[in-house]
Amino acid sequence: MAIRKRGTRYQVRVRLGDGKRTERTLPPGATRRDAIALETSLRQRQIAVASGRQPSRLIDEVIDHWIETGATRLKSYRRDLSYKLDVLRGYTVGKKLEQLPEVAAAVIRDCEQEGLSAATTNRYLAALRRVANLALRWGWTDKAIGRRIELLPGERSRHVYLTVAQVNALAKAAGGEMGDLIRFAALTGLRRSEILRLTPESLVDGAVLLDANTKSGRPRGVPLPPQALRIAKRRLPFTLGVSLINKRFRDARVAAKMPTVRFHDLRHTYASWLVRQGAQMTSVRDLLGHSSLAVTSRYSHIQREDLVRATARLRV
Repeated sequence: MAIRKRGTRYQVRVRLGDGKRTERTLPPGATRRDAIALETSLRQRQIAVASGRQPSRLIDEVIDHWIETGATRLKSYRRDLSYKLDVLRGYTVGKKLEQLPEVAAAVIRDCEQEGLSAATTNRYLAALRRVANLALRWGWTDKAIGRRIELLPGERSRHVYLTVAQVNALAKAAGGEMGDLIRFAALTGLRRSEILRLTPESLVDGAVLLDANTKSGRPRGVPLPPQALRIAKRRLPFTLGVSLINKRFRDARVAAKMPTVRFHDLRHTYASWLVRQGAQMTSVRDLLGHSSLAVTSRYSHIQREDLVRATARLRV
């Protein structure tokens, strides 16, 4: 059987002309359609090799070779490159090098929907550009595909913080599992990708434990408020895929009359709630999994209500 599903992930098996079998496991969230596309690409490459033609390389082949030949020695690999490549594999399954600009466009679209900043989006685009340039250097393509991947201008932080009532309105409009996912994101500050990797085994003593496969490349524990803990015990693992989450969130924000809100704003909202309740910036940094206080400082302008009241009484 060329395509099969093991647990929640698809596997593709193709027997090559020399009798050897190649097997690829698709990333979480990949669909059967992605698996079929990968199988087709592998078979087309096999035909090209057999006929003496230069095969069209897959993007994943370049990523794999990069990891095998030097990416792991980069200082940035454990910090964030490994995480970024894992995310990008959700877009590159079965895609050929010539499709890199299409992949970049899909990444930009989804980053915008999640509310990620231009700076964060550009880090993914830079990784794709690097893949294209390496393929050119290795002679795997004769096209300068990297030049067709342009970084976004205007790297400015997004400052959208929701109230409890607004979060509840979104969750009520979404309903069911999606509603619980929205509340859980706002109560934990976890990234969407981090939430979708959680299992019942991730719950330990009222907290969720994340492994090193995060954006910062470091494991961390996040204590759960009582409501988030109840949701976790009832829902983990969440069964919604990325595309369905995006669709249901778009529908919910329209129904709740908040058309510009993005899923990633729930993470910013969590941070704003912590700061307003007096949490130290070092605590916010650790809970969000930021690499440094410089990243967390984007929330430093949020004033606590008690400080506002205190300064309001000052007179000269």
